[in-house]
Amino acid sequence: MKTEFLAIVAAFSLASPALAATTVNTAPADGFLYGTGNGYTPANAIVSTTVSNELALRFHNGKIAVAPASDANGVYSFAFGTTPINFDFSIQGSTTNASITLTNLLTNAFVTYDPFGAGNDNAATCPSCSGKDLTQNSARLNFAFLSGLGFNPNQNNTYQATLSADGNSVTAFAKVGDGFTPAVPEPATWAMMLMGFGFMGVAMRRARSRSTKAVFA
Repeated sequence: MKTEFLAIVAAFSLASPALAATTVNTAPADGFLYGTGNGYTPANAIVSTTVSNELALRFHNGKIAVAPASDANGVYSFAFGTTPINFDFSIQGSTTNASITLTNLLTNAFVTYDPFGAGNDNAATCPSCSGKDLTQNSARLNFAFLSGLGFNPNQNNTYQATLSADGNSVTAFAKVGDGFTPAVPEPATWAMMLMGFGFMGVAMRRARSRSTKAVFA
């Protein structure tokens, strides 16, 4: 039994992606190296690191040099009506694929794009990268190619950004005004749902029992 258990654990480990270490409000290994209006005090990115790559993501007001820190859950808060809202990403390490997905949590509308194919202006190899590739860029929630997201700075809402590359991912949130959190069913609603599933199960068992009875001449 012990041998079988160890074999299962080993198989699971091989099938699972490399474990990522995620840190909130820290700096990518090489910081954000580009552009203006991207001040880096305090350290404020969400960083996820594996053996093969390091991903970093943050939101900030594009008109203010100092980007504020997020809360402990990676939520960056913006006053009602703030525009533009930028998001910056950093990918350090060789990767064969990557994607950024932005989701409007109020409407569930989302847009996914390839960060390597959107005219990156900071693909570079830097001295401190230990020979690893470094790709960085910034975009705004109101950019035309993200119009399907339905960004509205005058509406209380929350926008989710997820950067993924080769089994690693990092997620950050931009809360506008009071934000929006998907509703969680009330306890009474859960009870009604469970009762409904129970009735369905009983009905299915009865139907199956009737259909398997043998009929003798």
